[in-house]
Amino acid sequence: MIYKNISEGIIEDVDDVKGIVTGYFSAFNNIDSDGDVIVSGAYKKTVGENGPMGRNRIMHLLQHNPLMPLAKPIELIEDGKGLRFVSKITETSYGKDVIKLYAEGVFNEHSVGFEIVKSDNKAGYREIREIKLWEGSTVTWGANPNTPIESMKSWDKPKSEEMIAKFCGILRNGDLSDESMITLEIGLKQIQEHLKALETKSVLTVESDASQFVSEQDPTLAMALEFEYIPKFKKFI
Repeated sequence: MIYKNISEGIIEDVDDVKGIVTGYFSAFNNIDSDGDVIVSGAYKKTVGENGPMGRNRIMHLLQHNPLMPLAKPIELIEDGKGLRFVSKITETSYGKDVIKLYAEGVFNEHSVGFEIVKSDNKAGYREIREIKLWEGSTVTWGANPNTPIESMKSWDKPKSEEMIAKFCGILRNGDLSDESMITLEIGLKQIQEHLKALETKSVLTVESDASQFVSEQDPTLAMALEFEYIPKFKKFI
Protein backbone atom coordinates (compact mmCIF):
# COMPACT_ATOMS: atom_id res chain seq x y z
CA MET A 1 0.00 0.00 0.00
CA ILE A 2 1.13 3.54 -0.76
CA TYR A 3 0.68 6.49 1.61
CA LYS A 4 0.67 10.15 0.58
CA ASN A 5 0.20 13.18 2.83
CA ILE A 6 -1.42 16.55 2.25
CA SER A 7 -0.74 19.48 4.59
CA GLU A 8 -1.96 22.64 2.83
CA GLY A 9 -5.57 23.83 3.12
CA ILE A 10 -6.79 20.44 4.28
CA ILE A 11 -9.32 21.48 6.94
CA GLU A 12 -12.50 23.34 6.01
CA ASP A 13 -14.44 23.08 9.24
CA VAL A 14 -14.40 21.43 12.67
CA ASP A 15 -17.69 21.24 14.59
CA ASP A 16 -16.49 20.27 18.06
CA VAL A 17 -20.07 20.07 19.37
CA LYS A 18 -21.31 17.56 16.79
CA GLY A 19 -17.89 15.99 16.28
CA ILE A 20 -17.91 16.58 12.52
CA VAL A 21 -14.75 17.33 10.51
CA THR A 22 -14.77 18.56 6.91
CA GLY A 23 -11.61 18.66 4.84
CA TYR A 24 -9.45 17.00 2.18
CA PHE A 25 -7.68 13.67 2.24
CA SER A 26 -5.84 14.36 -1.02
CA ALA A 27 -5.09 17.20 -3.44
CA PHE A 28 -4.89 17.12 -7.24
CA ASN A 29 -2.19 18.25 -9.63
CA ASN A 30 0.65 18.68 -7.13
CA ILE A 31 4.01 16.99 -7.69
CA ASP A 32 4.96 15.34 -4.39
CA SER A 33 8.37 14.34 -3.04
CA ASP A 34 8.13 10.99 -4.85
CA GLY A 35 7.61 12.71 -8.19
CA ASP A 36 3.95 11.64 -8.37
CA VAL A 37 0.91 13.69 -9.41
CA ILE A 38 -2.63 12.53 -8.63
CA VAL A 39 -4.99 13.92 -11.26
CA SER A 40 -8.69 14.70 -11.11
CA GLY A 41 -10.77 11.59 -11.70
CA ALA A 42 -8.31 9.23 -10.03
CA TYR A 43 -10.70 8.56 -7.15
CA LYS A 44 -13.97 8.59 -9.11
CA LYS A 45 -14.35 4.84 -9.63
CA THR A 46 -13.13 3.73 -6.21
CA VAL A 47 -15.32 6.25 -4.36
CA GLY A 48 -18.35 5.29 -6.48
CA GLU A 49 -17.84 1.61 -5.73
CA ASN A 50 -16.69 1.71 -2.09
CA GLY A 51 -17.59 5.16 -0.78
CA PRO A 52 -20.68 6.27 1.18
CA MET A 53 -22.93 5.86 -1.88
CA GLY A 54 -21.48 2.44 -2.70
CA ARG A 55 -20.42 -0.45 -0.45
CA ASN A 56 -19.31 2.05 2.21
CA ARG A 57 -16.01 0.29 2.87
CA ILE A 58 -13.59 3.25 2.86
CA MET A 59 -12.48 4.13 6.39
CA HIS A 60 -11.31 7.29 8.11
CA LEU A 61 -8.49 6.12 10.41
CA LEU A 62 -6.09 7.65 12.90
CA GLN A 63 -2.46 7.30 11.85
CA HIS A 64 -3.32 4.63 9.22
CA ASN A 65 -4.06 2.28 12.12
CA PRO A 66 -6.95 -0.11 11.36
CA LEU A 67 -7.36 -0.65 15.11
CA MET A 68 -8.14 3.05 15.58
CA PRO A 69 -11.05 3.85 13.24
CA LEU A 70 -12.42 7.38 13.50
CA ALA A 71 -15.37 7.09 11.12
CA LYS A 72 -16.72 6.00 7.78
CA PRO A 73 -17.00 9.31 5.88
CA ILE A 74 -20.60 10.43 5.49
CA GLU A 75 -19.53 12.37 2.39
CA LEU A 76 -16.62 11.57 0.07
CA ILE A 77 -16.39 13.34 -3.29
CA GLU A 78 -13.95 14.67 -5.82
CA ASP A 79 -14.09 18.41 -6.50
CA GLY A 80 -11.77 20.82 -8.29
CA LYS A 81 -9.29 20.77 -5.43
CA GLY A 82 -9.04 17.13 -4.44
CA LEU A 83 -10.75 14.38 -2.46
CA ARG A 84 -13.10 16.10 -0.01
CA PHE A 85 -14.57 14.32 3.00
CA VAL A 86 -17.05 14.91 5.80
CA SER A 87 -16.69 12.59 8.80
CA LYS A 88 -18.55 12.32 12.10
CA ILE A 89 -15.83 11.19 14.48
CA THR A 90 -16.62 8.28 16.81
CA GLU A 91 -17.13 9.09 20.46
CA THR A 92 -14.31 6.87 21.70
CA SER A 93 -11.66 8.29 24.06
CA TYR A 94 -9.23 8.81 21.19
CA GLY A 95 -12.06 10.11 18.94
CA LYS A 96 -12.84 12.82 21.50
CA ASP A 97 -9.13 13.65 21.66
CA VAL A 98 -9.03 13.95 17.88
CA ILE A 99 -11.80 16.58 17.90
CA LYS A 100 -10.00 18.54 20.64
CA LEU A 101 -6.72 18.44 18.76
CA TYR A 102 -8.35 19.50 15.48
CA ALA A 103 -9.93 22.43 17.33
CA GLU A 104 -6.55 23.37 18.86
CA GLY A 105 -4.89 23.32 15.43
CA VAL A 106 -2.58 20.44 16.32
CA PHE A 107 -3.80 18.14 13.57
CA ASN A 108 -2.72 19.68 10.28
CA GLU A 109 -2.11 16.77 7.92
CA HIS A 110 -4.21 14.09 6.24
CA SER A 111 -3.05 11.10 4.27
CA VAL A 112 -4.45 8.42 1.97
CA GLY A 113 -3.66 4.72 1.86
CA PHE A 114 -4.16 3.31 -1.63
CA GLU A 115 -3.02 1.15 -4.51
CA ILE A 116 -2.25 2.47 -8.00
CA VAL A 117 -4.47 1.03 -10.72
CA LYS A 118 -3.44 3.19 -13.69
CA SER A 119 -0.52 5.57 -14.15
CA ASP A 120 1.60 7.09 -16.91
CA ASN A 121 5.20 8.20 -16.86
CA LYS A 122 5.51 11.81 -17.99
CA ALA A 123 8.51 14.11 -18.42
CA GLY A 124 9.87 14.39 -14.87
CA TYR A 125 6.93 12.89 -12.98
CA ARG A 126 4.46 10.01 -12.78
CA GLU A 127 0.80 10.81 -13.40
CA ILE A 128 -1.55 8.68 -11.28
CA ARG A 129 -4.85 8.36 -13.17
CA GLU A 130 -6.73 5.72 -11.19
CA ILE A 131 -6.51 4.67 -7.55
CA LYS A 132 -8.00 1.96 -5.36
CA LEU A 133 -8.57 3.79 -2.09
CA TRP A 134 -8.53 1.82 1.15
CA GLU A 135 -8.61 4.62 3.71
CA GLY A 136 -7.96 8.25 4.53
CA SER A 137 -6.20 9.12 7.77
CA THR A 138 -5.75 11.93 10.22
CA VAL A 139 -2.00 11.95 10.84
CA THR A 140 0.15 13.70 13.39
CA TRP A 141 3.65 12.41 14.10
CA GLY A 142 5.69 9.39 13.16
CA ALA A 143 6.82 6.91 15.79
CA ASN A 144 10.41 8.18 15.45
CA PRO A 145 10.79 11.51 17.29
CA ASN A 146 13.61 12.49 14.93
CA THR A 147 11.45 12.19 11.80
CA PRO A 148 9.25 15.29 11.38
CA ILE A 149 5.97 15.49 9.53
CA GLU A 150 6.11 16.94 6.02
CA SER A 151 4.54 20.31 6.87
CA MET A 152 7.08 21.03 9.60
CA LYS A 153 9.85 21.42 7.02
CA SER A 154 8.41 24.82 6.06
CA TRP A 155 8.10 26.13 9.65
CA ASP A 156 10.33 29.08 10.54
CA LYS A 157 11.50 29.89 14.08
CA PRO A 158 8.42 31.94 15.14
CA LYS A 159 6.04 29.23 13.86
CA SER A 160 8.03 26.51 15.66
CA GLU A 161 8.05 28.48 18.91
CA GLU A 162 4.30 29.08 18.57
CA MET A 163 3.63 25.35 18.16
CA ILE A 164 5.92 24.46 21.09
CA ALA A 165 3.93 26.84 23.30
CA LYS A 166 0.65 25.34 22.03
CA PHE A 167 1.77 21.76 22.69
CA CYS A 168 3.10 22.63 26.15
CA GLY A 169 -0.23 24.25 27.02
CA ILE A 170 -2.20 21.17 25.95
CA LEU A 171 0.16 18.84 27.84
CA ARG A 172 -0.14 20.97 30.98
CA ASN A 173 -3.94 20.75 30.83
CA GLY A 174 -3.69 16.97 30.87
CA ASP A 175 -7.27 16.41 29.69
CA LEU A 176 -6.45 13.89 26.94
CA SER A 177 -6.10 10.12 27.05
CA ASP A 178 -2.71 8.66 28.00
CA GLU A 179 -2.15 7.50 24.42
CA SER A 180 -2.82 10.98 23.03
CA MET A 181 -0.54 12.55 25.64
CA ILE A 182 2.29 10.24 24.55
CA THR A 183 1.66 11.16 20.90
CA LEU A 184 1.82 14.86 21.78
CA GLU A 185 5.06 14.36 23.69
CA ILE A 186 6.55 12.76 20.56
CA GLY A 187 5.30 15.70 18.50
CA LEU A 188 6.79 18.21 20.94
CA LYS A 189 10.14 16.43 20.72
CA GLN A 190 10.04 16.66 16.92
CA ILE A 191 9.27 20.39 16.96
CA GLN A 192 12.07 21.01 19.46
CA GLU A 193 14.51 19.13 17.23
CA HIS A 194 13.32 21.13 14.22
CA LEU A 195 13.83 24.40 16.12
CA LYS A 196 17.27 23.27 17.23
CA ALA A 197 18.18 22.56 13.60
CA LEU A 198 16.98 26.02 12.56
CA GLU A 199 19.08 27.66 15.28
CA THR A 200 22.14 25.60 14.35
CA LYS A 201 21.73 26.62 10.72
CA SER A 202 21.48 30.26 11.79
CA VAL A 203 24.68 29.99 13.85
CA LEU A 204 26.56 28.35 10.97
CA THR A 205 25.46 31.16 8.66
CA VAL A 206 26.70 33.76 11.17
CA GLU A 207 29.99 31.88 11.54
CA SER A 208 30.52 31.66 7.79
CA ASP A 209 29.69 35.30 7.10
CA ALA A 210 31.73 36.61 10.04
CA SER A 211 34.76 34.44 9.36
CA GLN A 212 34.83 35.37 5.67
CA PHE A 213 34.63 39.09 6.43
CA VAL A 214 37.23 39.07 9.24
CA SER A 215 39.71 36.85 7.41
CA GLU A 216 39.74 39.33 4.57
CA GLN A 217 40.52 42.15 7.02
CA ASP A 218 42.79 40.62 9.68
CA PRO A 219 43.98 36.97 9.76
CA THR A 220 44.88 37.24 13.49
CA LEU A 221 41.40 38.42 14.40
CA ALA A 222 39.95 35.65 12.26
CA MET A 223 41.70 33.03 14.41
CA ALA A 224 40.40 34.65 17.59
CA LEU A 225 36.89 34.64 16.14
CA GLU A 226 37.08 30.96 15.24
CA PHE A 227 38.62 29.63 18.48
CA GLU A 228 37.37 32.03 21.15
CA TYR A 229 34.39 34.24 20.31
CA ILE A 230 32.21 31.90 18.22
CA PRO A 231 32.39 29.05 20.81
CA LYS A 232 31.29 31.52 23.49
CA PHE A 233 28.46 32.71 21.21
CA LYS A 234 27.26 29.12 20.76
CA LYS A 235 27.10 28.62 24.54
CA PHE A 236 25.16 31.85 24.93
CA ILE A 237 22.39 30.85 22.50
